[in-house]
Amino acid sequence: MSGVENIEHNGKILAVVIRADVSKVLEGSGEKLKFTTPDNFPFQVGVHNWQDGLVIKPHFHNPFKELRNFPVQEFFYVISGKVRIDLYDDRENDAKVYEVIVETGDSIVLNTGHGMESLEPAKLIELKQGPYRGRDVEKRFPVNCNA
Repeated sequence: MSGVENIEHNGKILAVVIRADVSKVLEGSGEKLKFTTPDNFPFQVGVHNWQDGLVIKPHFHNPFKELRNFPVQEFFYVISGKVRIDLYDDRENDAKVYEVIVETGDSIVLNTGHGMESLEPAKLIELKQGPYRGRDVEKRFPVNCNA
């Protein structure tokens, strides 16, 4: 889908970038909803194109019975500003393998190790799985990272 970039390395999707103009692309297609992430991702990010009067029936989502070794992903929406995100591959001795710039209106789903740097003042919204387990349990830092 135009407006969505899958960043891949060695057959793995490291990140999905959802550019600010993706809603215009969806509107032009006439579709009401398009999911931008693969079905197997823990985060399912959809872009909606609703017309006046659309009704979604009230509903609940059924909980998963059991999850084991569930990958952790993060989602960022850039309210304003510009950010560089470095992507790392744990299958390559934690090497930095890609960098991407996101800016006002863009979103990104991170599916790998990463570092971030603000290239100008920025405001972001972050979403990740919980519950929070504490920094020592939540994070591992790349072995070859000089940052």
